[in-house]
Amino acid sequence: MYKIILCAIEASEEGKEVLSKAIELSNIYGSKLLVINVLPYTLLPKNYQKALKEDISPKVEEMISSFGIPKKNCFIKVGKPYEIICKVAEKQEVDLILLGTHSKKGLKSVIGSTATGVANYAKCDVSLIRVS
Repeated sequence: MYKIILCAIEASEEGKEVLSKAIELSNIYGSKLLVINVLPYTLLPKNYQKALKEDISPKVEEMISSFGIPKKNCFIKVGKPYEIICKVAEKQEVDLILLGTHSKKGLKSVIGSTATGVANYAKCDVSLIRVS
């Protein structure tokens, strides 16, 4: 059903929770699992963006390697998260995007929500994983 799954994570405990569930799902479907982390710092100078990317890379790589995911299956990007996630998903011919969501309610959960942006713009299925 799903040949390629893209899991969007943050380098955090919540990211580990989302990644763990993505691995379970990829095992069920026999899917290739790709992982993406997007740093939302587009207004910063390019050299500072590069430094942030270099700072986060080891954390993300350590997380994915602890789950047995090859480094070649990981993308670390800078930009608007929902746009980058959707672009990578389209380029990699992803069938399903998984990402975590908080149980926030009201206006705060709508404005600036990566999950909302991905759900509205992705050209494939999107599944949200509630994180604590």
